[in-house]
Amino acid sequence: MDERKYRLRVLKLAGLSEQDAEAVGKAVARAEKNTSGEIVVALTPSSHTYSFWELFFALTCAALAFALFMAFFPELSSFAALFFWGSLPERFMPLLAGALIFLITALLFCFANIPAIDRLIVPAAYRNAAVFRRAMRFFAESGIYDTREHSGILIFISLLEKKVFIIADRGISSKIEQDVWGNLAAKLSAGFSKRALKSVQNEGVHASRSASAPASAIVQTIEECGVLLAKHFPPSADNPDELHNGLVVLEGGE
Repeated sequence: MDERKYRLRVLKLAGLSEQDAEAVGKAVARAEKNTSGEIVVALTPSSHTYSFWELFFALTCAALAFALFMAFFPELSSFAALFFWGSLPERFMPLLAGALIFLITALLFCFANIPAIDRLIVPAAYRNAAVFRRAMRFFAESGIYDTREHSGILIFISLLEKKVFIIADRGISSKIEQDVWGNLAAKLSAGFSKRALKSVQNEGVHASRSASAPASAIVQTIEECGVLLAKHFPPSADNPDELHNGLVVLEGGE
């Protein structure tokens, strides 16, 4: 899949359009005019592959299936014998058990790749830690940590985990308490809720011409971050634009 198609697919998963993404970029540019701080918004379909947990789930279910197979082995053997002339071949039941376990494991592993199932089988603490690690990795890779006044902010949205982190560089965190960013992240998460998405869809034709609920929530968060930055980091004389303003779409997994 080429980069553009991938970007459009992730935006659709988030309930966003290209126009919404452009609105986010413009909101960042507006906010940064009033401050020397920098704001970056990043979106990813997932912060981890969670392959270990998916395989663990599949193998656990396969082990339970094997236990049931052994518990009803006599009955299953008698049933299988109906399809053969004479006695049941000696190797048939072990081969059948192996084939069934392999099939169950493969099917459940594929089934576990569904985002809703991942959210059920992966512990919440592990998911939250995965999102935070991915956000911090991007924070470093994108250079947000290295702005002139250490006044960069990352708004990080991970769709599978339904988690938002707002990470501020050390210049900001020394002046603004972390609770402020936590409250902003909670408000942004609410903008991605099913109820918010439905409210936009139910508005009909008018909704299609305006920003979606997630886009509005992102823009509002950017504006609030801009107000906080302007208060503590007023614009400098040259006020360079040090980081990319547009909505960044990252690859899923880690």
